[in-house]
Amino acid sequence: MVVAVREETQEQIAARLRGLSRHELEVVAVVLAAISDPDRGLREALGWINFDEHGAPLNHRFLATRTVREVPSTAIPHTKGRSGVDEVAVERTLQGDPQPLNSEERALAVDRGIRRGMDYDLVAERLGMGREAVQRSWERAKRKARAEGRYVPTQPVGDIGTAA
Repeated sequence: MVVAVREETQEQIAARLRGLSRHELEVVAVVLAAISDPDRGLREALGWINFDEHGAPLNHRFLATRTVREVPSTAIPHTKGRSGVDEVAVERTLQGDPQPLNSEERALAVDRGIRRGMDYDLVAERLGMGREAVQRSWERAKRKARAEGRYVPTQPVGDIGTAA
């Protein structure tokens, strides 16, 4: 699919997609998501595409400053129609009762979990994420907090391993 989208016509791509089963389409979506950089600018990520899902020419001006991460997550089934943050779902998940979380809620859960002294592995387990993904999310949360002038602990709250 990666090669087809760059080298085939719109009609050839459509024919290729029609030939895939639902399971194969899901696999393609997951694989493509895994190799995509969510912090890449939309203009850079989509700059080579010249038509939209309806075949109309694509206007790239709206892509100016947004990143892939900033695209709304309304297409995610368990978050469709939801916006904002469900504080209860975040808390329940951190306490070990998994809830479906949207991307904003996952980011908040990582931030809260680490600030409370939970280690990366426990946060990853509770959120169904990899340890490295939790670390990257925490680094983004710290950068955002510093940029907004909010406090960022030098060590997670509750981590007394280095205390005298």
